[in-house]
Amino acid sequence: MNEILKSEIKFAIIKNETIAYRTFGNGQPLILFNRFRGTINDWDPAFITRLVKKNKVIVFDNLGVGNSSGTSPNSIEGMAEIAYEFIIFLGYDKVNLLGWSMGGLVVQAFVLNYPKIVQKVVLVGTGLGASEHTEYPTERFLNVATKVYNMKPEHHQTVFFTDDQKGLHATKESLSRIDNYLTKVKPTQPETWIAQGTATKNYFSSEKNYFEKIKSISQPVLVAGAKEDIAFSSKNSFLLYKQIPNSQLILYSNAAHAFHHQLPDEFGGQVERFLCRQEKTT
Repeated sequence: MNEILKSEIKFAIIKNETIAYRTFGNGQPLILFNRFRGTINDWDPAFITRLVKKNKVIVFDNLGVGNSSGTSPNSIEGMAEIAYEFIIFLGYDKVNLLGWSMGGLVVQAFVLNYPKIVQKVVLVGTGLGASEHTEYPTERFLNVATKVYNMKPEHHQTVFFTDDQKGLHATKESLSRIDNYLTKVKPTQPETWIAQGTATKNYFSSEKNYFEKIKSISQPVLVAGAKEDIAFSSKNSFLLYKQIPNSQLILYSNAAHAFHHQLPDEFGGQVERFLCRQEKTT
């Protein structure tokens, strides 16, 4: 884990702006797409440590986020376009994608718009386009995630972990690991939250009807969620699983929105097995 905590921040030039990123490990590229407000320093290093055993992991901040320059796109499609340009900058022609929360929406748009570059997909605690069954983030989640600037441990617990002693312990453990990144990153600013919030709302109500469009995703997809997630409920994970043809589903009990930070080895191992599995050809 020390190598991850000490890793340097690199910069890519995309559309005359700088994209901050880090790379870890070797193997098939696995690009991580972050949550609402999240920066490259908000990935739990324990989770990344598990992923890098057999993957080259790349974390990055889209425009306007953290140490990246520019202004955040106010559409999910715009975020996906920047991510595509970033991957091309890195020189990859085939990648795996993992998207958490809002990042999972960006990954869905990405694989629909740039399918040839995508090998496999992991969707973590995320949602889907509007349907009569879609469940949206709760007011309890939004009251913290969109209104509290300096989040304290109790705010992190509300948003990301279960509302009990086990959740409080998981919160403190994860935050203690995250706080050890040697190179610090600027917190995402409210103007970026606004753009990200607009992008998310517009994705749900888009005339492109992403709920129906994801039926066309042909890549293998691992969908994972948690029973006590108040951002994107496990019902959304089930809907994604039903809607995407070549998918499998994992749901965790006694866990919430950051279940991969609570269970880094367990879920990281599931991701590793999914990505390493040889798919049958017909």
